[in-house]
Amino acid sequence: MADEETEAEEVESSVETTAESVESDEDAVTLDVEAVDEYQNRIEGLVSELEDRERTVEQLESVVEEQSEQIDQLENRFLDLSARVADGRNLGVCPECNGPTEKKKRLFRSDTIECNRCGEVVHTY
Repeated sequence: MADEETEAEEVESSVETTAESVESDEDAVTLDVEAVDEYQNRIEGLVSELEDRERTVEQLESVVEEQSEQIDQLENRFLDLSARVADGRNLGVCPECNGPTEKKKRLFRSDTIECNRCGEVVHTY
């Protein structure tokens, strides 16, 4: 009988040990699943941030292109106006209406280049 009791105690202790190890394995698996979910959420967040940055870069590139076109237009207008005014007769072409411009010298105000047709002040000295 003592052998049977010892044997029963050993079986119970091994069953308890096995049950504890199964519970600890389940906890470890649960932690791993939670870690995987957190990792996937972090990856999704990083992907969305990357997409936002790419959109921002594309928008900035389009703005830079528009501004460079505007700068080119303004440079062309300025060079055209400067070349026409520099001919010594102080005559040029208005960028708005293509009318004749003339340099007007003022006594008390700044000198200007004005369009004779529309009255637009093209440049003030």
